Amino acid sequence: IAIIAILIALLLPAVQQAREAARRTQCKNNLKQYGLALHNYHDTYLRFPPGGQDWGNPNVGWQVRILPFTEQTALYGAINFSDVNAWDRLLVATDPNSQLRKRNVPYAKCPTDASANVDTNWAQASYCGSLGSQRTPSASGACNIFMTANVHYPDPGGQADHGNSTSGTSLSGMFGRLWADSPGIKDITDGTTNTIMVGEILPACNDHTAGWWHYNGMANAHASTSVPLNTMTTCSSPYKRPTAEYPGCENANNWNLSWGFRSGHTGGAQFLLGDGSVRFLSQNIDYQTYQYLGRRADGFVIGEF
Repeated sequence: IAIIAILIALLLPAVQQAREAARRTQCKNNLKQYGLALHNYHDTYLRFPPGGQDWGNPNVGWQVRILPFTEQTALYGAINFSDVNAWDRLLVATDPNSQLRKRNVPYAKCPTDASANVDTNWAQASYCGSLGSQRTPSASGACNIFMTANVHYPDPGGQADHGNSTSGTSLSGMFGRLWADSPGIKDITDGTTNTIMVGEILPACNDHTAGWWHYNGMANAHASTSVPLNTMTTCSSPYKRPTAEYPGCENANNWNLSWGFRSGHTGGAQFLLGDGSVRFLSQNIDYQTYQYLGRRADGFVIGEF
């Protein structure tokens, strides 16, 4: 019996590693599907889908825009894009759009992400569009280097705050919360192989609990490379709790820390780059290199990463 117990103890880590390898492969395939959809959208409209629409109707994000390119044409066709006051209507249980918002799509969940069903009132996603290196939003209490009290301040490259630009002229990444316009491949002057388009998130670690359906949802464009990869925050609700890494952030609901890419994988997270390839980035990646990868047109040369 003792020998059997020892053998089991030796085999169990190998089995767990094999299972995680399979989950990571599925996650990579999910991101590749996003890449195909985004590039097929680009082939059709000569630009990538917009992140938002200046607070206006129909209040959907880029993940809704790509549904016809992910074999979800029926779901896309059922959406009422002219719904008046769409955000409020989404909260009305009898509204057709309110029912559609709960529809999960198979490619949107990383199998390693145990938090992806954190809010059953919204379809959830383990993946988020990149804002670039925008500095994350502040609130009532300053508590760490990524936030200043009551100030929405620019990133080191002089870019606007957390994606609230309606013109897109001051956004450094591929998406913005309110940006009704969007870049094309020609606008990625740093090279598509050196620009993050979509990356992993953990829904339970994000204060924007509305899912990918809504432009203001966590999986639309609410992740910035200004927050170091896999920075830990309070991965549970309520969010008004201090974090282990930055005690005292409870005044800000950990909001700004939640605007970072993170995953359930050990040691890093997977990212879709502008050319459609998928890379696993170590959480120990050089911080400045991570910023450069977030920006599509800063002119800096990136070495190995």
